[in-house]
Amino acid sequence: MNALELSGIAVRFGGNEVLKGVDLAIGPGFTGLIGPNGAGKTTVFNVVTGYVRPVAGSVRIAGEPIPSARPAVVARRGVRRTFQTPRLVAELSVEANVLAGLDAELTRGGGLADFLGISRKSRAARERARELLDAFGLADRAAEPVGNLPLGSQKIVEVARALAPQPRVVLLDEPAAGLSAADVDRMVAPLAEIGERDELSILIIEHDLELVSRLCPRVAALHFGRILADGTPAEVVAHPDVVKAYLGAGVATVDS
Repeated sequence: MNALELSGIAVRFGGNEVLKGVDLAIGPGFTGLIGPNGAGKTTVFNVVTGYVRPVAGSVRIAGEPIPSARPAVVARRGVRRTFQTPRLVAELSVEANVLAGLDAELTRGGGLADFLGISRKSRAARERARELLDAFGLADRAAEPVGNLPLGSQKIVEVARALAPQPRVVLLDEPAAGLSAADVDRMVAPLAEIGERDELSILIIEHDLELVSRLCPRVAALHFGRILADGTPAEVVAHPDVVKAYLGAGVATVDS
């Protein structure tokens, strides 16, 4: 069973049709979502996570339909995401920001011991946060305010926060944008290992096609709200419609 399925998703903002009947099924492992700026990629994420209500279509998680515009319900079904610009609490420590990804698990049915951070559940949450920070090479900065970290490290913290509750589906919105080659390597190796170990389904928006090819055995290309191609990275990048979308009709004609 696919972890995530989008069927016939259509989104309009005023008279602007942003998504036009998007069908996409995400199974275990990494799937890339590529396309030029303005293609509608982040809108796909916003539909899945309940921040945008589609005018048509449905979203299913593990075969079960989810109500639109209900982010809390989606999160409880095991979906987590990151953003193009990290949404962290700058004054809180690195560890506290990762623990925020476990907040729902800690507070659900919790009592005073959970609130004080002394229960077995709270100790397990801290162990999970430290395990992730260690995997991503940030354990030595766990107590620092996250706002002190450079952008690359902040983006890695946000990835760790998304992974913290061991979700079913993880949506990563341009996680490598603005990162140095060293930061990309520091993020990708643990991400791939944790994704395989925890059997996650990870949908990643990324403009770095080399990174997409490195991580994702399957890629879908979106342009003007429609899926142009869906297949292996080599198949999708070579698809005439994808070449045209990225490089323009004139270049595509010359290259063909």
